[in-house]
Amino acid sequence: MKNRRFPYGYEMVNGYIQPCKDELKVLNQIFSDYIGGKNLKNIAESLTNQKVEYLLGEHGWNKNRIKRIIEDERYLGNDTYPKLISDEIYRQANAIKANRRTTTDCIVHSDNKPFVYVVKCAKCGSKMLHRTDRNKKLSETWYCQNSDCKASVKMNISDVQNKVTMLLNQVIKNPRLAECTYHMKPEFSINIRKAENEISRMLEQLDFDKDDLKNLIFGCAAKKYDEDKSARHITNRLKADFENLSPLSEFQVELFQRTVSQILLASDDTVHIRLKNNNIIRKESDDDECTNSNDTESSQNNTSEARICG
Repeated sequence: MKNRRFPYGYEMVNGYIQPCKDELKVLNQIFSDYIGGKNLKNIAESLTNQKVEYLLGEHGWNKNRIKRIIEDERYLGNDTYPKLISDEIYRQANAIKANRRTTTDCIVHSDNKPFVYVVKCAKCGSKMLHRTDRNKKLSETWYCQNSDCKASVKMNISDVQNKVTMLLNQVIKNPRLAECTYHMKPEFSINIRKAENEISRMLEQLDFDKDDLKNLIFGCAAKKYDEDKSARHITNRLKADFENLSPLSEFQVELFQRTVSQILLASDDTVHIRLKNNNIIRKESDDDECTNSNDTESSQNNTSEARICG
């Protein structure tokens, strides 16, 4: 394997080591991708697939090359090499690398996989990644995969499952919490929103075709009816599930998969669940009643006991 004469991002110009314009763009992208959450292997594979040259005529990248780039202090500048990477970017990248050496994906039992894969960040809605830290007595942490959010929650799987079980027991106790309040404006799918936008754009035109507009309106109405009908069917099925159950003594995977679509994990260690009909069930505190996101009447009558969860 050939070796470079200078670190990636540099070239010799008139006897002086100078930044290489084309390679500098790639170098900045490497640091940006790594800070953004990609691992060394992902970055190397991406550069190889894009046929980015590491050496003249050579497009093969590997994680060791990316690792050496991330660690190379010469990018901070010295008497020989001009500065290519800011101190802050270099610090962030190497702090992440140091942290990744001490953390690993927690081994998840097969029964827990359907559970772990639906945990979302309550702040931004992105997926939460479950990890365990070997340097801290195997403590478990959930990290939001959204680099702009960066929320994290220290909580093991069993504790999350216990909180989910508590929320499910509240709905078993009061199946009405699974109901949708249909007087509220429903949240339709992206396809319906696109159809509504298309209708709005057509109405803004001076010479729109009335038949085309009529077809769009009827088509959009039909889609709304189908989605509303489907939501009602799901809600009725959920109510039937909860009405026929006794309180749970432990987490039940089958019930969870049948009734819950997402677990929302917040930085303050609170846990909410999103039911299959999009209702969000939350527990405000030990003294509060469990509420759903559509229960507006209870929130208006007694705002000190229940808040709306959006």
